[in-house]
Amino acid sequence: MLVCPSVMRLDDPRSQAAKTSTAETGRRFVRVALLLVGALVVAFAVSDHPLYGGEPGFGRTQVLMAAAGVGLALCGLLPTGIARRILVFSVSSLCMLAFVEIAGEAVFGPRYRPIFQYDDRLIFKFVPNRRSSMTRSPLNGGETVTQRINSDGFCGDELRPTGQVTRVVVYGDSFIHAFYSRQEETFTSQLRALLAERLGRAVEVVNAGVSSYGPDQVSLKMEDELPRLRPDLVVVAIFVGNDYGDLMRNKLFRLGADGELVESPWKLDPKVRVRLDLSQQESILKRILGVVFGSKPPLQPYEDMGFLLAEAEREYQSFVVERNNVITNTHQDYYSANVSLTPGSASAQYEVALMRAVVRRVRDVAARSAVPLAFLVIPHPFDVTDHYDGWRVDRERFPDYDGRNQSAALEDMLRTLAVPFVSLYDVYRAKDANSLYFHGGDDHWNAAGQRLAAEVMADYLLARGLPGSGKAAAVEPK
Repeated sequence: MLVCPSVMRLDDPRSQAAKTSTAETGRRFVRVALLLVGALVVAFAVSDHPLYGGEPGFGRTQVLMAAAGVGLALCGLLPTGIARRILVFSVSSLCMLAFVEIAGEAVFGPRYRPIFQYDDRLIFKFVPNRRSSMTRSPLNGGETVTQRINSDGFCGDELRPTGQVTRVVVYGDSFIHAFYSRQEETFTSQLRALLAERLGRAVEVVNAGVSSYGPDQVSLKMEDELPRLRPDLVVVAIFVGNDYGDLMRNKLFRLGADGELVESPWKLDPKVRVRLDLSQQESILKRILGVVFGSKPPLQPYEDMGFLLAEAEREYQSFVVERNNVITNTHQDYYSANVSLTPGSASAQYEVALMRAVVRRVRDVAARSAVPLAFLVIPHPFDVTDHYDGWRVDRERFPDYDGRNQSAALEDMLRTLAVPFVSLYDVYRAKDANSLYFHGGDDHWNAAGQRLAAEVMADYLLARGLPGSGKAAAVEPK
């Protein structure tokens, strides 16, 4: 006999119960999911994470995020269809936001994410394995330049194994870092090419420059790195245009009662520290919007000699007279107007004396590592040109001004300390130095300026058997 399987009728109570059970399970899932998503949003707000919250503290952004989280959780009480759509929308929106943040970091990070992080010894340093990107003004070619910080925290390619080739390490500020130049145009790359060609062997020139560093930070960086790098030669570049003032702004060292160099118990202003930390932790989207739509304070004209001189005097008053050790300026480097315009002033004389002590420290650090050392003195474009952009000096007001003041002070101390050096003042002055620097508010050297400096330095080093002689002779530089 044929037996037909039983078929559940649509109006069967068991069918209705199954449908009701399924619907109830779906409602519970939507409610629980909305509760979890809302709780995560609230927890993120309470955590005070700087990604979107900004500076520490439960502020308006955190309140809005917490309210949004509570609202999402309460949406679970709405009819299931509406709650489900809200759940799908909120989860997809969060996933899209995460994707945009990741993609934005990859695409826009090099331009909008700073490459500096706090350091309790150097004040700040590079973030390893990062890229930076900038676009020069149309006046300076309008080219977009991208550079890389390698895994060791140096600008450029990865280092070769120590001892494999002749190694030269070049320290300095933005003139050496040269974030505005393609790698092959930088001083370090051009010096490497010239030395390798003339020596007939492979040479590695390590770009150890860090924008806004002063010679004081360089001395500490050398102290940390030379034992590990074990170079055949160290070159320390000093941009006299602002490095005197850097010593006052950094507040790492001061002069003791007998003129000796002593460490200063510096402390970074909490607001500056927060901004430095936030620059690495906040949303890339927030940074982009802040740069594009944020209001910017008016900048003082960089060639305003009255402002620059007043700023130099203010820095001296704060650090030397008031003995204020709180650092408030880490990256805004002003032209050392006092050393240039009023070389006999107390502030100028103190800065020169402090520079002499710091240069001595640099020399001693290199000596302790048994590494030959040479200095490169880089002048400010205003001082080696007759007409550089809008820079002017009232000769009646500043009769002691001389374009050589900044360079000559450093040259004299290097001679006294018997340290080999090359000064670019006369070299650049003999040329049309306007063709060696950028313009329109950017006083860095361009590719031609870096090429000329590399040629002069290569000639000087090779004439004295460096690198590779094992000892730097203390000879009078040309």
